[in-house]
Amino acid sequence: MYGVDATDTQSFGNPPGSCDLNSSLTRGAGYGFALPQAYGELANGNWNIKLGHFFTLIGYEVVAAPDNFFYSHALTMYNTEPFTHTGALVSYSPTDTTTAYFGWTLGWDTGFDNNRGGNSYIGGCSHALTSNLTLTYIATMGNFGTRSKGGNGYSHSIVFDYQIDDRWNYVLQSDVLRIWPAGTQDDNVGINNYLLYTVSDKVRVGMRAEWWRNDVASQYAITGGVNYRPPENITVRPEIRYNWHLPNSRITFGMDVIWTF
Repeated sequence: MYGVDATDTQSFGNPPGSCDLNSSLTRGAGYGFALPQAYGELANGNWNIKLGHFFTLIGYEVVAAPDNFFYSHALTMYNTEPFTHTGALVSYSPTDTTTAYFGWTLGWDTGFDNNRGGNSYIGGCSHALTSNLTLTYIATMGNFGTRSKGGNGYSHSIVFDYQIDDRWNYVLQSDVLRIWPAGTQDDNVGINNYLLYTVSDKVRVGMRAEWWRNDVASQYAITGGVNYRPPENITVRPEIRYNWHLPNSRITFGMDVIWTF
């Protein structure tokens, strides 16, 4: 990957200059290179295992832009969730409606090397409570490496995805992060609400309302956006976003165009 998103998926849990970490860049600073995933996968019956470097399971929004409705990311994803892991991840699907996950990783956002002794568990479960409602709980715990400064931490994301009818979709997500590095404390909590409406085969509209808090203060954001697909393989995603944390606020507009092939 090359571009401004690459700097978010570099191996920031590694010593500078190793794997795909460009030591001249800091997260979100500009253009760069990254190798977001490099893994092997084995499957047998209801079992599946990934070995290597792969995207995280944490959260509702994901790294790959075409798989998100909004152009921008939620505060929880950018500040409270990992982007990638390196290690082993096992999934087991005893039924069509349930999948369990468990694995071990070198902390958060690491490549095939790690810093500050990253050593953590990742696991959880996704279950269809009804034909329209799915609950997903994913947790990580242990030494997150650079993210926890060598200390221990715990995080989880809980996602309720409710397909109300053929047109309306509602998603509720809650994140918690707690880290105990030596002498300090890092607590994050967030709640995100998504409401998406399918106007036609070519147009969807949506709104995201979010609250996120760290050790210092609360921040809020409301985002409205449109997904327009002139042909099916092109998506135009304009959005307007209002962020505020007292006494400051700002309005931003963003848009991108995604071409899949």
